[in-house]
Amino acid sequence: MLTEDEIENLVERITNNLKKSYESQNRIQENEFLTIDEAAKLVKLSKPTLYGLVHKKSIPYSKKGKRLYFQKSELLDWIKSGKTETRSSLENKADQYLSNNRLA
Repeated sequence: MLTEDEIENLVERITNNLKKSYESQNRIQENEFLTIDEAAKLVKLSKPTLYGLVHKKSIPYSKKGKRLYFQKSELLDWIKSGKTETRSSLENKADQYLSNNRLA
């Protein structure tokens, strides 16, 4: 029979192991390479649109032979980089710029 302290320690060890496993699995999934079909689903664009972005070199990709590969983490960063700023954050940046660059 286990004591209450032993049960708590066991639960804590199991929880820590699960957290470590989950974190490592997430890191692996983010570094995972995707095919053109998988990348199109992830970014919710058609394959021809994705090919156009590759042609313009406006989306991160890798090419091995005739095949295109996309790293999931890079695609997610690419999506985030297109984030529009709120009006207040733009006003703050403008105020900061004007205060640093006053005309003489």
